[in-house]
Amino acid sequence: MKKSKRLQPVLHLAERNKKQAETALGNAQQQLAAEEEKLEQLRNYLAEYQQNAKVQQQQGVQVDILIRLQQFMSRLQEAVEQQGQQVELSRQMLTHAKNLWTAAYGRYKAMDSLIERSRQTELIAEDKQLQKTIDELTQNRKR
Repeated sequence: MKKSKRLQPVLHLAERNKKQAETALGNAQQQLAAEEEKLEQLRNYLAEYQQNAKVQQQQGVQVDILIRLQQFMSRLQEAVEQQGQQVELSRQMLTHAKNLWTAAYGRYKAMDSLIERSRQTELIAEDKQLQKTIDELTQNRKR
C-alpha cells in the first residue's frame, strides 16, 4: 500500500480535530459576545438607576427610599464587576480556543502537505518505473 494511502486515516483524524477546534472557537466567540452584551445591559441599567437617583434626590424624596436605592445600586455595581470578570474569563477561553484551533489547523496542513509530497514522490517513482518498462520493451524489440 502506498504511503499516501496509509496516511489518509491520520489526515481524517487531523481534519476531525480541526473541525472540533473550529466548533469550540465559534462557541467561545458566541459566549464572549453574550457575556459582553450582559455586561453592557448591566451598565446601562446601573446608569439608569443612577440618573433616577439624582432626579429623586433633587425632588426631595424620603431618605429611606434613597438609602434603599443606594443599596440596590451598590449591589448592581457588584453585579457589573462580577460580569466584567466573567467577560475577562470568556476572553481567556476564546484565546485558548484560538490557540487550540491554530495548533489543530497546523497539524492538519502539515499532514496534508506530507501526503501531497508522498503522492508526488509516488508519481515520480511510477513514471520512472513506466519509463524503465518502456525502455526494456524497446530493447527487447530491437533484439
